[in-house]
Amino acid sequence: MKEFRMRAFFGILGLAGAGFMISSVTSVGCSSSSGGSTGTGGSSSTGTAGSQGTAGTTGGGGSGGSGGGGGASTAAGCQASELAPGDTGAAYVIADFTAMDAGTIPIGGFFTYASPTGAVAPTAVQENGGWHITLTAPGMATDPQYIGVGIYFNGNAAGDECIDATAHTGVKFDISGTITGCTAQYSTNDSAHSAASASDKKAGGPAGSYAPQKTFTTTATVATMMMPFAGADAPAGGSPATAVDKSKLTGVQWQFTVAAGTAVCMVDIVIDNVAFY
Repeated sequence: MKEFRMRAFFGILGLAGAGFMISSVTSVGCSSSSGGSTGTGGSSSTGTAGSQGTAGTTGGGGSGGSGGGGGASTAAGCQASELAPGDTGAAYVIADFTAMDAGTIPIGGFFTYASPTGAVAPTAVQENGGWHITLTAPGMATDPQYIGVGIYFNGNAAGDECIDATAHTGVKFDISGTITGCTAQYSTNDSAHSAASASDKKAGGPAGSYAPQKTFTTTATVATMMMPFAGADAPAGGSPATAVDKSKLTGVQWQFTVAAGTAVCMVDIVIDNVAFY
């Protein structure tokens, strides 16, 4: 039985006007799966995830596909990385969801996604100093759904450089709320775990690549979750089966996986204070 994982790859060009955007997304199987054809790129505010077996392109925050993980490409991934602006090696705030985050953050912006076609994307709103994520997604009869939100990183305005976080141990964030009828996974995304694509300048992995993931749960009480880049407590799995390269990061992501036949997945959570530590 195949178990599918989702990951988003980021090829957004520049930082201006990023706002909430939908990124290219692919799903890949832990067992073998073939590379798919190119999906349809979406607009800067909406997009549709492709069907199983297709890989997505980036279209100004466009949607991607699911299944195969993309065809071969000449793209080699980010050849350089930059420190986040103002990063001195101490704890570095990626996003605290204040008014300053409403347009862009210093190293990127926000995205949502839903796959396969027909899946319901989450609503993501910055309010009361947090990122309020809500979702009501009835299960599909035969297809699992992969739905999520994230923050993409750009090391430069051209969108071809990653973020270098070698001075840090991992990513932490505050989270609270309820998730029912589905499971939730976190991933820190990097170039090596993003399938190379001509439209994604930072992606440098083979077809079928996806980042290591860690399942998490939430409660009504705010909890701080620590996600190290490596070690026993770090997100695991992924393809290739290697640790995240913290010198070539492309973003962070929270996913909700809705199993086929599920009555309904309901999410009502708040994410806050996302930071390198």
